[in-house]
Amino acid sequence: MQKKYLPLVTIIMNVHNGEKFIQEAIKSIFKQTYTNWELIIWDNKSIDKTNLIIKQYKDKRIKYFKSTIFDTLYSARNKAISFSQGELITFLDVDDLWIENKLKSQVQIMNNKNIDFCYSNYFIIQDLKKNNFKKKAYYKKLPSGRIYEKLIKFYDVGILTLCIRKEVLSKFNICFDSRFTIIGDMLFVLELSKLGVCYADQNCLASYRSHDKNLSKRKVLLQVREMRSWFNELKVKGQWNKKELKNLISLTNYQRARGLAARSSFLQILKLSIEIKKINLVIRFLCFYVIKILFKSLFLKIKKNFFRVFN
Repeated sequence: MQKKYLPLVTIIMNVHNGEKFIQEAIKSIFKQTYTNWELIIWDNKSIDKTNLIIKQYKDKRIKYFKSTIFDTLYSARNKAISFSQGELITFLDVDDLWIENKLKSQVQIMNNKNIDFCYSNYFIIQDLKKNNFKKKAYYKKLPSGRIYEKLIKFYDVGILTLCIRKEVLSKFNICFDSRFTIIGDMLFVLELSKLGVCYADQNCLASYRSHDKNLSKRKVLLQVREMRSWFNELKVKGQWNKKELKNLISLTNYQRARGLAARSSFLQILKLSIEIKKINLVIRFLCFYVIKILFKSLFLKIKKNFFRVFN
């Protein structure tokens, strides 16, 4: 009986000061039912105990690289990929998790040579939650096939669920754009989706951890600046299609509005709302403004006056 071929899978893990979460992330890799993998940990000049934690693992499948410079995330991703030996490339950031059959499921999908990459649904977990894998999926329905047109209308690919045939990256000359800090994952997948065929697994194969550092206002505004920079670049290259990209433009204006809401007057809030254009995002922004800004401001004023009266 012929032995079943099991392709090597490369797992890319980028980390900077990841001592809080890295053990849990690596544990979710060791729990995988598919075992023919290598883990490339690219340490972006951590100054915490990340290095000491990784040294505790004696498994030869773990390959640890520590950068001598503080690099951008996407430059670090490219460097890590350059050391990969696997036929399939996957990504798990240090604060995220995989369920046990993630690699097994995706290797089975990628046995179909007509598929260039695959991805799946995922869960959202809060920093302090003990139940890492809740029953509710983050997305309702994910598209398969040639999905570029669908992604620019509604982007729903989590990098933690992505699995790519390495030869496809070489064939299409695709890599992460190291100039960016926030939007590089999205641009990478959009380029991939223009040229490749994908399969979407509707099951949740991973868990994205939501915490203060990945939800900061600074990151939201940086994301807006990067999106606008990308839009301007498309215009310069003659690749600008406002009609095609209108949803991404609306989403960018929505993110900008959220970032500016706390220091905007009522008239500025109306102007920001008009700039968003897409009605569902306008409603979301106004709800955010009323609940997060106005109510919070009112509560703080009441609290301040209360203590002034009783002190």
